[in-house]
Amino acid sequence: MNVEQMMGPISEIFIDPKVSEIIVDSFDDVYYECEGKIVESNELFKNSDEIFTIIKNIFRSVGRELDEQAGYADCRLEDGTRVAAVYGPISLNGPALVIRKMPKQNLTFDELIKFGCIDSKGVEVLKKVMEKGKNTILAGNAGSGKTTVANILIDAIQKPWRIVTVEKTAELMFSRKRSLRLETADAKQESMLDLIKKASHLRADYFIVNELQGGESFECVKLMKEGYSVLGTLMANGCLDALKRIELLSLMSSYGFQIEEVRQQIASGVDIVINQTRLENGKRKLTQVTAIEGLNEEGKYIMKPLYCYDDSSDSFYLTKEGEKFLES
Repeated sequence: MNVEQMMGPISEIFIDPKVSEIIVDSFDDVYYECEGKIVESNELFKNSDEIFTIIKNIFRSVGRELDEQAGYADCRLEDGTRVAAVYGPISLNGPALVIRKMPKQNLTFDELIKFGCIDSKGVEVLKKVMEKGKNTILAGNAGSGKTTVANILIDAIQKPWRIVTVEKTAELMFSRKRSLRLETADAKQESMLDLIKKASHLRADYFIVNELQGGESFECVKLMKEGYSVLGTLMANGCLDALKRIELLSLMSSYGFQIEEVRQQIASGVDIVINQTRLENGKRKLTQVTAIEGLNEEGKYIMKPLYCYDDSSDSFYLTKEGEKFLES
């Protein structure tokens, strides 16, 4: 099935390399992101049936028949594009879908500098974080570019080190030897938590866990405490918020720990939190890299910013702690 057959009225938008995301909320409410700007295109569909046909064609293209009673389905296309669709009883708008395209080639640190996402000092900090195998949480709000940054960070890991990635649906796009990629998307009754436990037996030097959303968050912290290097990503609105979110996800799991126990494990497991932000103007910035150095007497995280973005001056700066980190 070619692109025109699969995507129908949105095929031209889909093949445009400048377009990164397509959102169809209803047949007369369609928009897409092109070079960071939102563009409306509301005259592509005649009715909701055309949208549902596209959804079914997309899933057939990856060898899956759509369960029309489920109301929700997601999949990954061969090029890494992510598709999520809602329909039937759970969508009041009728059939709707979100298509997230993967870049044709990975960006580099130099390109992040060119786009104003970071500066050269920030790159030095990130490279050292990964080269030293620091246990790292990469946080960010929706659409901030966490996956893009994660791909670049993976390339900064020492080449002899073996990498194992764990994802619900594979989004990470990198090419290097000594790596093993795992996903739960088509695994029967397989959760991220189960997959991480199995991955721990696969001889990794660095674990990459993309999109922490549940009890697997604490499993990542356990790996950190066991001496593995771990890079985990999750949705959050800042470095402290990222740690608080891991606390919440851990408490919601079946481990049965108290908040004090969870916080102690996190504080002694996580070394670095990186925050990537999509600003109100649509620009993406790496807003902070913070070192975590345990808990104080009041049981609060000791956080030392190494590198920051100042919104008022639209500039980046390295802190004194950051200078010490680079010299260490």
